[in-house]
Amino acid sequence: MGWTRFFRRSRWDAERARELEAHLEIETDEFIARGVAPDEARWAAQRKLGNLLRIREEIYEMNTLAFVEAIWQDLRYGARRLRRDRAFTAVALLSLMLGIGANTAIFQLLDVVRLQPLPVREPIQLVEVRPAGTQPRPGNVITRYAQLTNPQWERLRADQRAFSSMLAWAPMRLNLAAGGEIRYAQAIFVSGDFFEMLGVSASRGRLLGTADDQRGCSSRAAVISDAFWQREYGGAPDIVGRPIRLENRAFDIVGVTPAGFYGVEVGRQFDVAVPICAAGALGGDSGLLDDSFIWWLSAMGRLRPGWSVEQATAHLGGAARKVDQYAARKVIQSEGGSFYVLPV
Repeated sequence: MGWTRFFRRSRWDAERARELEAHLEIETDEFIARGVAPDEARWAAQRKLGNLLRIREEIYEMNTLAFVEAIWQDLRYGARRLRRDRAFTAVALLSLMLGIGANTAIFQLLDVVRLQPLPVREPIQLVEVRPAGTQPRPGNVITRYAQLTNPQWERLRADQRAFSSMLAWAPMRLNLAAGGEIRYAQAIFVSGDFFEMLGVSASRGRLLGTADDQRGCSSRAAVISDAFWQREYGGAPDIVGRPIRLENRAFDIVGVTPAGFYGVEVGRQFDVAVPICAAGALGGDSGLLDDSFIWWLSAMGRLRPGWSVEQATAHLGGAARKVDQYAARKVIQSEGGSFYVLPV
């Protein structure tokens, strides 16, 4: 039986009803012709043909897909109940909306975290660098996902050979207001190679470079995101060269990042990027740059051609022991201070 007959059951039932009624009339006329009274003739014809309603039901069931019919009946019953109880209907619809919304949000997060690569040049080459082991580290952890101290970062960057380039970064909220009510911006401290290593180009002006991330931060350069430029400055075309105050210290806006770049922290966006060398003045702790017990930086590297993650791991393990004996012995306290790398 095809789907066409299933969806035309009502029409078929009407046709069968007319046919059965015609047969009943014919049989009734035959009984009358034999001399049977009209009333008795009709009863005799009905007895001969059988239960006409049952015959129609059997034909109807022959043209029915049981599972589809059951679903359709359930839907009709549910619709009648929902029409009768409007309060229950409202609660049910709200529950469905919340469930669909939550699942959509979870899928979008999964899509961003696992399915879509970072919007940077050749993201498959990027790896995250962090200390090996899970033992607690003595000192202060002051940023999300902090893996390194600045002394560790500087020494590791200078000694490693596994990566063609490396970057470090750290998120931190900075106050935009010169006085009065505090107004925070989502800032990131970045190393001088941050934007160059990621292959990100400025949409206006320039981005931070190695010359900006030198001890003393004489340039006082800052880069803002496209979203922050539109929100705070209305997309003003003369944005390059304008001042911006961070923690009541003046910086010069030297460029704007492209609209599709939000940083390297999945699920979060940044407003302004400043060099790591400015952390001592802006971070509220003068020891950020020199203290081996303040954990606040995260690091990434771009693998050199021919290097695997396993080779980089082995190389960084030796590099960590060589360049940071104190951290290896007192701060990291795991596997001799070695580092491991994971694909981003």
